[in-house]
Amino acid sequence: MRAELTNRLQRLGAITGSLVLLGGIAATSGVSRLHAAQASTQTAENASRENYLTPVELKFSPDGTKLYVVCEDDDSLLAVDVSAQRVLAKVKVGRKPKDVAVSPDGKALYVTNEWDDTVSEIDAKSFSVRRTLPAGWGPVGVTTDRTGKVLFVANSVGNDVSVIDLTAGVELKRLASWRSPHNLLLSRDGRRVYVANMLGHLGPPNEPPVSELTVIDTASQRVTERIEIPGVLELRHIAEAPGPKRGYLLVPIMRPKNLNPLIQVAGGWIVTHGMVVVKVGGTDGITPAKSSVTQILLDDVDQYFAGTNGVAFTPDGRLALVTSSEADIVSAIDTAKLERRLRQVPAEELANRLDSAKEIVARRLETGANPIGIAISHDGQLAYVVNRLGDSLTVVDIPRLQVRGTIDLGGPKELSKLRRGEQMFHAARFCFQGQFACSTCHPDNHIDGVSWNLETPQLGRDRVANRTLRGIAETAPYKWNGHNPDLETQCGPRIAKFLFHSEGFNSEQLSDLVAFIKAIPLPPNRHLAADGQLTPAQEHGRAIFYQRFCDTCHTPATHYTARISFDVGTATKYDTNGFFDVPQLDRIVQRPPYMHSGEALSLEELWTIYNPQDRHGVTSDMSKEDLNDLIEFLKSL
Repeated sequence: MRAELTNRLQRLGAITGSLVLLGGIAATSGVSRLHAAQASTQTAENASRENYLTPVELKFSPDGTKLYVVCEDDDSLLAVDVSAQRVLAKVKVGRKPKDVAVSPDGKALYVTNEWDDTVSEIDAKSFSVRRTLPAGWGPVGVTTDRTGKVLFVANSVGNDVSVIDLTAGVELKRLASWRSPHNLLLSRDGRRVYVANMLGHLGPPNEPPVSELTVIDTASQRVTERIEIPGVLELRHIAEAPGPKRGYLLVPIMRPKNLNPLIQVAGGWIVTHGMVVVKVGGTDGITPAKSSVTQILLDDVDQYFAGTNGVAFTPDGRLALVTSSEADIVSAIDTAKLERRLRQVPAEELANRLDSAKEIVARRLETGANPIGIAISHDGQLAYVVNRLGDSLTVVDIPRLQVRGTIDLGGPKELSKLRRGEQMFHAARFCFQGQFACSTCHPDNHIDGVSWNLETPQLGRDRVANRTLRGIAETAPYKWNGHNPDLETQCGPRIAKFLFHSEGFNSEQLSDLVAFIKAIPLPPNRHLAADGQLTPAQEHGRAIFYQRFCDTCHTPATHYTARISFDVGTATKYDTNGFFDVPQLDRIVQRPPYMHSGEALSLEELWTIYNPQDRHGVTSDMSKEDLNDLIEFLKSL
């Protein structure tokens, strides 16, 4: 088999000298190469930051005089005086901070550090870090319980929620959520924590996605309900309506029609955006024990509002504000009209109707670039919207429903090439009717976890799984069929013709976009020791990797990809072409599902279910232990 693949490489013009084979080269391809990869990741990360702040979340102090703003690219937390509208103080925290929680007494702040797997505890008075708490892998969302003695942390990479005893400073347990939990909300009565999971359940590629809102009981610290939400992805922020009669949740979502040919974008209806209204069961002794979910769209008939993300209610519950991150808009929802709409239109119809927004949206207001979270003042007069790619806050006058001004948080005033490219990546205005942006299908520069029918007009043909953009700069060619030799081709004419159905980016914008994508770094590898040393199982798996000639196609010197397409007989009956690009293996454990079609839901399934004829490597004669060790090695890459 190895000879056959090597011949294919030679016939197709690959550089055979780049292949790393058994022997002396293989013996040195472990720790030193891993260190080099880590150094490269750090260099790319630093190059992409360029001193921008990139604010992502904000919370009010209990007295309402200050806003605490988390700045992702500056590794910092800001304290902003809302009266003077200026930054009062800044404290450095860990790498890639994502969210902040304020203790009930206002004396402590807790900031999650996604790349350090920690939480920084900050003294609110001195505005200094007083201790660092361990969390799970990739902590993002965070909240305390009502007593302030327990911290709940959503771990986006670990797919779980850490429960931390703040008195002892130790993690008590981890509760399984679902895929990529990002946002948490403590219920108004303090009895529950709601967990919004970014990615849906892993399932067959020919079925719509199903997402989950996880419910945790704060007293027992157990998961009490898993609320399934069919047909949606990317659950974002969570808000709970005030008042006993309005005690429901709003969760912004994206609703993909990934089973339809994406070439139909010009006809609309490929990606829609809105909210789910969740009536949580068993909260008042009257409603059923099981929660109910209704989806409602916020798009107009001829204009979409991509990237629904942040949400907050006014204290009187009269309005709910929702940001559209890829449209640079905040929409004000009249909740009385929303509730009337929910009563008048059957729930099974609302998810597919584009006439709801004209009934329930009181006004849409322009914000800065890439609006994310929202915080509303205690008196309900002002709302503050975080502009992630604008290093600013938009201030909204709620009674007048108009923008009052902008608070500059600092950072460079000139847009660099990478920053302009990042704004292009998150802008839906380049797509027909603003249906989606690059970031719609690549949240966090990563994957959405579903398969798409991208370019073939026939329903169900050539469906391919989404691929990550992390660390792809040196992994050409692109697309699963390898037809695009570089990112300029991938992101230029192809996007304009097949995806955006528009003129796409001009040459300068395309150059900026490609520069940004090339700078997207690989995240830390939690399956690899800090010193780069492999475990005995990983060492054994590495030996199997070379003994089975996996390196012929997955070459270590080029991010474990041959940078060429092969036909190894893995095409399905729905594929019109059997040649597929060899995917890179860097951080492969973080991006299921696998295979070009997304059929394999785990690394184990790649060989135990979808390799019966040894087309994807000779594995039928491997023992369970050998296969497990091979997978452990792949996780270390």
